[in-house]
Amino acid sequence: MATIEKSTHRDVYRIGMLGAILSAIGILTSGPLAVLVVALVEPQPLWNGPDLFVDNFHRIQTLPFYFGFLLATGSIMMLVSVYLLSKKQATALAALIFMSIGAAFVIFNYVTQTTFIPAVVKTYTAELGSVVTTLSMSNPSSLPWALEMWGYGLIGLGTWLAAGFFGTSRLEIIAKTLFILNGVVSAFGAVIASIDLAGVFSIAGLIGYVVWNVLYLALAVTFYRVLQNRRHE
Repeated sequence: MATIEKSTHRDVYRIGMLGAILSAIGILTSGPLAVLVVALVEPQPLWNGPDLFVDNFHRIQTLPFYFGFLLATGSIMMLVSVYLLSKKQATALAALIFMSIGAAFVIFNYVTQTTFIPAVVKTYTAELGSVVTTLSMSNPSSLPWALEMWGYGLIGLGTWLAAGFFGTSRLEIIAKTLFILNGVVSAFGAVIASIDLAGVFSIAGLIGYVVWNVLYLALAVTFYRVLQNRRHE
């Protein structure tokens, strides 16, 4: 039985470490890399109505959202491992639930952007303008941006609750701090978006986006190292 339990723990560590890797790759590729590729190849002008959006639409513009699936999936996997390894299972379960709900919001957005919006563009008529206006993330006041900001707010609440998983070593204190900071920053972003949704495209919104990406990348890398160290104890 001891051998089986040890083997199971190894599998849980692998799930968490793979989740951290997917999250890090998702951050780097859906953010800086994919955005740069889109900007160089076929950028979309600033939102000025659905007709302009459709006229300038190109499949390459959906690239960041495909990589976003890695980020959402990896985030869930990290908290699955936290739940399975944690001694505070009630709190860890709550963290996983909030993370999963937030990730579901985000994944819904990415399915909409990669699959539904291109289908609408392909058969676009003036009557579909309101659909594009409501569901395209090129429009800063669209429904997907509301879901995106609250989705990552809930993901942040998940990491905040999961912070109790970490111990008292220097590395684990850093990880705990990053998990809490992500919760604070993400929740703050969701609240600000509820006050001024269009602000996501402002200078302050873009700075917040960069800060969040750097923070979450550090969180994923540190989490990987924590599990790596624990696995070898």
